[in-house]
Amino acid sequence: MKEKEVNNRRKFAILGLFLLFLVSCDFRSSDYYFSKAEQLEAEDKYAEAIILLDKAIVKNPQNIYALLNRGADKSMLKDYRGAIDDYTKVIEIDSMNTLAFFNRGLIKQRKEDYHSAIEDFNRAIKTKGSENFWMDWSTNYFSKRGEFDVPMEDIRLERGYARYNSDSLRVAMEDFHFCIERNYQPGLSYYMAGLVYINFNMIEEGCKALMQARIFGNLDAEEMIDEYCKK
Repeated sequence: MKEKEVNNRRKFAILGLFLLFLVSCDFRSSDYYFSKAEQLEAEDKYAEAIILLDKAIVKNPQNIYALLNRGADKSMLKDYRGAIDDYTKVIEIDSMNTLAFFNRGLIKQRKEDYHSAIEDFNRAIKTKGSENFWMDWSTNYFSKRGEFDVPMEDIRLERGYARYNSDSLRVAMEDFHFCIERNYQPGLSYYMAGLVYINFNMIEEGCKALMQARIFGNLDAEEMIDEYCKK
Protein backbone atom coordinates (compact mmCIF):
# COMPACT_ATOMS: atom_id res chain seq x y z
CA MET A 1 0.00 0.00 0.00
CA LYS A 2 1.35 3.41 -0.93
CA GLU A 3 2.32 5.78 1.86
CA LYS A 4 -0.15 8.44 0.61
CA GLU A 5 -3.07 5.98 0.83
CA VAL A 6 -2.08 5.00 4.39
CA ASN A 7 -1.97 8.64 5.45
CA ASN A 8 -5.41 9.30 3.91
CA ARG A 9 -6.91 6.33 5.77
CA ARG A 10 -5.43 7.57 9.02
CA LYS A 11 -6.93 11.02 8.40
CA PHE A 12 -10.38 9.53 7.76
CA ALA A 13 -10.08 7.37 10.89
CA ILE A 14 -9.15 10.38 13.03
CA LEU A 15 -11.99 12.41 11.47
CA GLY A 16 -14.44 9.59 12.21
CA LEU A 17 -13.35 9.41 15.83
CA PHE A 18 -13.70 13.18 16.15
CA LEU A 19 -17.22 13.13 14.71
CA LEU A 20 -18.14 10.28 17.05
CA PHE A 21 -16.84 12.36 19.96
CA LEU A 22 -18.99 15.33 18.91
CA VAL A 23 -22.11 13.17 18.63
CA SER A 24 -21.56 11.45 21.97
CA CYS A 25 -20.80 14.68 23.84
CA ASP A 26 -23.62 16.96 24.96
CA PHE A 27 -22.55 20.58 25.00
CA ARG A 28 -25.98 21.94 25.96
CA SER A 29 -26.25 23.63 29.33
CA SER A 30 -28.34 22.81 32.37
CA ASP A 31 -30.31 26.01 31.77
CA TYR A 32 -31.07 24.89 28.21
CA TYR A 33 -32.69 21.65 29.38
CA PHE A 34 -34.53 23.49 32.15
CA SER A 35 -35.98 25.95 29.65
CA LYS A 36 -37.11 23.17 27.31
CA ALA A 37 -38.68 21.32 30.24
CA GLU A 38 -40.68 24.41 31.16
CA GLN A 39 -42.18 24.43 27.67
CA LEU A 40 -43.33 20.84 28.13
CA GLU A 41 -44.74 21.61 31.58
CA ALA A 42 -46.83 24.38 30.06
CA GLU A 43 -48.43 21.65 27.94
CA ASP A 44 -48.93 19.36 30.97
CA LYS A 45 -46.34 16.93 29.60
CA TYR A 46 -44.81 16.18 32.97
CA ALA A 47 -43.23 12.81 32.20
CA GLU A 48 -41.45 14.27 29.15
CA ALA A 49 -40.38 17.32 31.17
CA ILE A 50 -38.83 15.10 33.84
CA ILE A 51 -36.57 13.49 31.23
CA LEU A 52 -35.15 16.91 30.35
CA LEU A 53 -34.93 17.98 33.99
CA ASP A 54 -32.94 14.81 34.69
CA LYS A 55 -30.42 16.02 32.10
CA ALA A 56 -30.42 19.54 33.57
CA ILE A 57 -29.63 18.14 37.01
CA VAL A 58 -26.90 15.83 35.69
CA LYS A 59 -25.33 18.90 34.09
CA ASN A 60 -25.67 20.90 37.30
CA PRO A 61 -26.67 19.02 40.49
CA GLN A 62 -27.00 22.41 42.24
CA ASN A 63 -29.73 23.64 39.87
CA ILE A 64 -32.42 24.44 42.43
CA TYR A 65 -34.92 25.51 39.77
CA ALA A 66 -34.68 22.16 38.02
CA LEU A 67 -34.98 20.24 41.29
CA LEU A 68 -38.04 22.23 42.35
CA ASN A 69 -39.73 21.75 39.00
CA ARG A 70 -38.91 18.06 38.89
CA GLY A 71 -40.38 17.68 42.36
CA ALA A 72 -43.56 19.42 41.22
CA ASP A 73 -43.76 17.28 38.06
CA LYS A 74 -43.30 14.09 40.05
CA SER A 75 -46.04 15.24 42.40
CA MET A 76 -48.38 15.75 39.45
CA LEU A 77 -47.64 12.16 38.42
CA LYS A 78 -48.23 10.99 42.03
CA ASP A 79 -44.60 9.97 42.49
CA TYR A 80 -44.68 11.38 45.99
CA ARG A 81 -41.54 9.63 47.20
CA GLY A 82 -39.58 11.05 44.28
CA ALA A 83 -41.03 14.52 44.86
CA ILE A 84 -40.04 14.46 48.53
CA ASP A 85 -36.51 13.39 47.55
CA ASP A 86 -36.17 16.35 45.17
CA TYR A 87 -37.42 18.88 47.70
CA THR A 88 -35.06 17.40 50.28
CA LYS A 89 -32.15 17.90 47.85
CA VAL A 90 -33.16 21.55 47.45
CA ILE A 91 -33.17 21.97 51.24
CA GLU A 92 -29.70 20.39 51.45
CA ILE A 93 -28.48 23.03 48.99
CA ASP A 94 -30.51 25.94 50.40
CA SER A 95 -31.63 25.45 54.01
CA MET A 96 -33.71 28.66 53.87
CA ASN A 97 -35.80 27.69 50.84
CA THR A 98 -39.37 28.36 51.97
CA LEU A 99 -40.93 26.88 48.85
CA ALA A 100 -39.13 23.54 49.23
CA PHE A 101 -40.28 23.14 52.85
CA PHE A 102 -43.83 24.16 51.94
CA ASN A 103 -44.08 21.84 48.93
CA ARG A 104 -42.59 18.94 50.87
CA GLY A 105 -45.15 19.57 53.60
CA LEU A 106 -47.96 19.49 51.04
CA ILE A 107 -46.77 16.12 49.72
CA LYS A 108 -46.57 14.67 53.22
CA GLN A 109 -50.07 15.98 53.87
CA ARG A 110 -51.34 14.17 50.77
CA LYS A 111 -49.74 11.02 52.14
CA GLU A 112 -51.60 11.68 55.42
CA ASP A 113 -48.29 12.03 57.26
CA TYR A 114 -49.66 15.02 59.12
CA HIS A 115 -47.10 15.28 61.91
CA SER A 116 -44.19 15.42 59.44
CA ALA A 117 -46.15 17.88 57.31
CA ILE A 118 -46.59 20.17 60.33
CA GLU A 119 -42.84 20.04 60.96
CA ASP A 120 -42.16 21.18 57.39
CA PHE A 121 -44.74 23.99 57.62
CA ASN A 122 -43.11 25.10 60.89
CA ARG A 123 -39.71 25.13 59.19
CA ALA A 124 -41.16 27.10 56.27
CA ILE A 125 -42.41 29.70 58.76
CA LYS A 126 -38.94 29.92 60.38
CA THR A 127 -37.38 30.77 57.00
CA LYS A 128 -39.60 33.87 57.02
CA GLY A 129 -38.88 34.82 60.64
CA SER A 130 -41.46 33.66 63.17
CA GLU A 131 -45.22 33.52 63.64
CA ASN A 132 -45.15 36.87 65.44
CA PHE A 133 -42.76 38.69 63.13
CA TRP A 134 -42.09 37.61 59.57
CA MET A 135 -41.16 38.93 56.18
CA ASP A 136 -42.93 38.05 52.97
CA TRP A 137 -39.79 38.06 50.86
CA SER A 138 -41.72 38.34 47.61
CA THR A 139 -42.50 41.95 48.55
CA ASN A 140 -38.86 42.74 49.36
CA TYR A 141 -37.23 43.79 46.11
CA PHE A 142 -33.79 43.84 47.75
CA SER A 143 -33.84 40.10 48.54
CA LYS A 144 -33.24 37.24 46.13
CA ARG A 145 -35.28 34.99 48.40
CA GLY A 146 -38.52 36.34 46.97
CA GLU A 147 -38.55 33.87 44.09
CA PHE A 148 -38.76 30.98 46.57
CA ASP A 149 -41.16 32.66 48.98
CA VAL A 150 -44.61 31.48 50.08
CA PRO A 151 -47.10 33.88 51.71
CA MET A 152 -47.58 33.29 55.44
CA GLU A 153 -51.34 32.86 54.91
CA ASP A 154 -50.75 29.91 52.59
CA ILE A 155 -48.46 28.20 55.08
CA ARG A 156 -50.74 28.70 58.06
CA LEU A 157 -53.88 27.57 56.26
CA GLU A 158 -52.18 24.34 55.21
CA ARG A 159 -50.68 23.88 58.66
CA GLY A 160 -54.11 24.43 60.19
CA TYR A 161 -55.52 21.71 57.96
CA ALA A 162 -52.72 19.32 58.98
CA ARG A 163 -53.22 20.17 62.63
CA TYR A 164 -56.96 19.56 62.29
CA ASN A 165 -56.35 16.13 60.79
CA SER A 166 -53.88 15.26 63.54
CA ASP A 167 -56.48 16.19 66.20
CA SER A 168 -54.56 19.28 67.34
CA LEU A 169 -57.75 21.31 67.21
CA ARG A 170 -56.91 24.27 69.43
CA VAL A 171 -53.76 25.20 67.54
CA ALA A 172 -55.52 24.47 64.25
CA MET A 173 -58.08 27.12 65.20
CA GLU A 174 -55.26 29.63 65.70
CA ASP A 175 -54.20 29.12 62.08
CA PHE A 176 -57.76 29.40 60.73
CA HIS A 177 -58.43 32.59 62.70
CA PHE A 178 -55.15 34.02 61.41
CA CYS A 179 -56.43 33.51 57.86
CA ILE A 180 -59.94 34.79 58.68
CA GLU A 181 -58.49 38.00 60.14
CA ARG A 182 -56.64 38.56 56.87
CA ASN A 183 -59.63 37.63 54.72
CA TYR A 184 -57.56 34.85 53.16
CA GLN A 185 -59.64 32.18 51.43
CA PRO A 186 -62.51 33.07 53.77
CA GLY A 187 -64.83 30.35 52.51
CA LEU A 188 -62.38 27.60 53.44
CA SER A 189 -61.05 29.34 56.55
CA TYR A 190 -64.51 29.88 58.04
CA TYR A 191 -65.53 26.34 57.09
CA MET A 192 -62.56 24.78 58.86
CA ALA A 193 -63.09 27.03 61.90
CA GLY A 194 -66.71 25.88 61.95
CA LEU A 195 -65.62 22.24 61.98
CA VAL A 196 -63.34 22.91 64.95
CA TYR A 197 -66.18 24.56 66.87
CA ILE A 198 -68.48 21.62 66.08
CA ASN A 199 -65.81 19.22 67.37
CA PHE A 200 -65.74 21.17 70.64
CA ASN A 201 -69.57 20.99 70.74
CA MET A 202 -69.71 24.78 70.40
CA ILE A 203 -72.65 24.50 68.02
CA GLU A 204 -73.72 28.15 67.98
CA GLU A 205 -70.22 29.40 67.17
CA GLY A 206 -69.79 26.59 64.65
CA CYS A 207 -73.00 27.47 62.86
CA LYS A 208 -72.03 31.15 62.65
CA ALA A 209 -68.70 30.20 61.08
CA LEU A 210 -70.33 27.75 58.67
CA MET A 211 -72.87 30.34 57.56
CA GLN A 212 -70.03 32.76 56.88
CA ALA A 213 -68.35 30.03 54.86
CA ARG A 214 -71.54 29.62 52.83
CA ILE A 215 -71.70 33.37 52.19
CA PHE A 216 -68.20 33.14 50.74
CA GLY A 217 -69.23 30.30 48.44
CA ASN A 218 -68.09 27.19 50.30
CA LEU A 219 -70.47 24.48 49.07
CA ASP A 220 -69.41 21.95 51.72
CA ALA A 221 -70.73 24.26 54.42
CA GLU A 222 -74.33 23.69 53.31
CA GLU A 223 -74.29 20.03 54.27
CA MET A 224 -72.88 20.81 57.72
CA ILE A 225 -75.47 23.55 58.23
CA ASP A 226 -78.25 21.10 57.37
CA GLU A 227 -76.86 18.61 59.88
CA TYR A 228 -76.07 20.88 62.83
CA CYS A 229 -77.79 24.22 62.40
CA LYS A 230 -81.38 23.52 61.35
CA LYS A 231 -82.58 21.58 64.38
